[in-house]
Formats: sequence, C-alpha cells, structure tokens
Amino acid sequence: MQDVFGEQLWRDGVCRACGSLSFMHRSLFPVWLVARFVWLLLAWSLIFAPRLAVGGGVLIVDGDPRTVTRAVDERIVQDFPTPADGGGSFSTPSLPPAAQQQQQVYAGPCYWSVSSRQSSQHPRDWNGCPLDVTQRNQDGNWSRSSIPHLVSQLQPGVPVLICVHGSFVSVEDNCKESAEAYNAIRASAPGCPVHVIFYTWPSDAPYTYIAPVDIAVRGCRSDFNGFHIAWLLSNIPDQHPICLWGHSHGNRAVMSSVQLLAGGEVEDYCFTGYRSPNKRIRVVMAAAAIDHNWLNPGQRYDRVPGRVEGILNLQNRKDLPLAFYPLTRPFAHRAMARTGATLRDRSKLGANAAKVADCDVTDLLGHAHYWPEYYSKPSIMQTAVPYVYYVGRSS
Repeated sequence: MQDVFGEQLWRDGVCRACGSLSFMHRSLFPVWLVARFVWLLLAWSLIFAPRLAVGGGVLIVDGDPRTVTRAVDERIVQDFPTPADGGGSFSTPSLPPAAQQQQQVYAGPCYWSVSSRQSSQHPRDWNGCPLDVTQRNQDGNWSRSSIPHLVSQLQPGVPVLICVHGSFVSVEDNCKESAEAYNAIRASAPGCPVHVIFYTWPSDAPYTYIAPVDIAVRGCRSDFNGFHIAWLLSNIPDQHPICLWGHSHGNRAVMSSVQLLAGGEVEDYCFTGYRSPNKRIRVVMAAAAIDHNWLNPGQRYDRVPGRVEGILNLQNRKDLPLAFYPLTRPFAHRAMARTGATLRDRSKLGANAAKVADCDVTDLLGHAHYWPEYYSKPSIMQTAVPYVYYVGRSS
C-alpha cells in the first residue's frame, strides 16, 4: 500500500513538474522569439552593412535652382567595355527598319548627371529644388551644366531615360557605374536615339552600422527624392517620352515621383509644381526594394499604375539581400523584386494589372542584387528596349 501511494505521489510530482516546465516554456517563448529576431538583425548587419563610412551630413543649398551649376565630379571617367554575357536569352524586340538604319549624328553630351547630394533631404528644409548638373562630353571630360542648359540640348521628340541608383552608392561608384551603364544602354539598341540622365542622391554615409536603421533612413530619403525627380520631370518638355529606371531603393524615388505627378501624396506632402499631365512615362524596376502590394488601391503608390503606360519588373526570385526585406520594418511585405505582382495584387489592380509585366531573370542573376549585375547582361538590356527607346511593344 505504501509503495502504491509513493508511486502515485511520484506520478503527481512528475505531472506538476511537467506543467511547470510547460508554463515556463510558454512564458519564455516571446523572449526566445525576440532573442532570435535580434540575432538575425545582428547577423544581417554584419553581412550587409556598408564597410566604409565616408562623407557627411546634408548641406542645404540656397539660390535659384536654374543657376546652381556646381559640379558633382570633374574627373575623367573612361569608357568601360560591356561584359560578354553567355547566359540565357530573351527575345529581342523587333525594331523598325528605319530605326535600324539610323546613324548616330547627335554631337551633344553623352549623358548628364543630376545630383541632389547637396540639396534638402527633408520637407522641413525644402527651399526649392537646387540640383547640381554636370555633363559628360564626347571626349570623356566632365563639364558643369544646369537644368535649362540640359533641356536646351534635348533633341525634339527623343526619349529621355532617367536612371536612379539604390542605397549605399558613393559618388565614385556612381560615376564609374554610370559610364558602364551608358555603354550597355546604347549597345542594346545602337540605332535608336535616347538621352540619358543619371540621377544621384545621398544614399551613402553616415552609417549607424545597424542594417535595419540604415536601410529605413535611406528608404525615407529615397521617397523624398521623388520630389526632386518630379521637379526635374516638370522641366522636361512633354514632347519627350520618359523612361524611369530604378534600382533597389531607387525604385522608391521613381515611384514617389510618379505618384506626385499623378496628384498623390508622399509622406503627407504633395507636389505643387507642373505635373506634366500629357507626358508619356514608362518604368523599369531592377531589384525593386518596395512592398509587392504598394501599387494596389489605397497603398503607398496607388496612383502610379493609372499614370504610366507600362511597368517592367525584373523579377529575381533568389535575390539574397532582399530575402531579408520583410525585416526592415514591422509588418513589411515581401519585396516586389522577389515575388512580382501576386495574383491577389493583380486582382486588386483590375485593368491596370495589364500594365505591370514581371520578367523573370532568376536564371541569369541567381543571388545577385547589385546594379552592375543587371546592366552587364545584354539580354536583360534588350528586354527593356521597348520601355527605354519607345519602340516595339512594351508589354
């Protein structure tokens, strides 16, 4: 009898102990989840945070934006050959016979660099839109310019391509990559005319070296640069079709500029300048670091699909840095570059869903994310030809 009673006590003790352990496990679960989240953030910061911190804070420039002509970089940038690509291929858009036979006779600048690195980066500092403009000449030298001078050199009716880089890009890197990208852009359709502008914004230092913080700061800064790009677009005559090509966070600047031109708001601010209602606009997104649902009605860029003629999303399902995109802020969705427009997104977009084209480039890029890995693939550049040059079909 004593043995039976002892066994019963032992069993009750085990049950009570197991209950205590279960209660402790449930109590410690949120702590364990938070610890795991912090560990992931630290690991991500060590892997993806910038390695060098250069530069300083934002400098506010006073004066008439049409007279500000300070140079961004006056060094000579050599031409870089376009890397050979032995990867997969897309179908090359058919070009009109006249465009194939047309020879390059334009004797103006190769391309322009428009910079907001010395301009305001917050609405409270807004003092107009003083942008620095430089042009790269045919001989490879840089010279100072201005927005009115740039506009005066545009050939009537020729499309204008504006490329916007992503985060953590220094002046030196942008200068080098602009030269390489320009060669790749011209090589994709050498018989078709196009004016190229590389828009650069302060996406580099200072850094906190905490990846989510650094990324969040640059995401907001990229959104605000949509005001600068909208102002730039308002100065370009409506007879010039526009292609906006963004990379990574540069897509937020691209989308916010179109959102503003369509009469929408960005961070509760609206654009009061000329909105170019008749200007034709097409968009190309590379490594798009935006939520895949931000084009849907009621979302951040809900007016963009109704304003543009077409959006080409270069989808890379294996983009490694963007795999961590949902960790950049609470309740973030997956990145547009990895998922593309989902079936639910397209259902909400309605008729505008036909304007959003997802082009899967995963086999060509693998885990790659950076801008040079896109423009170094001729097949990708040729796929974007209808959007850049306004020839053939853009869907």
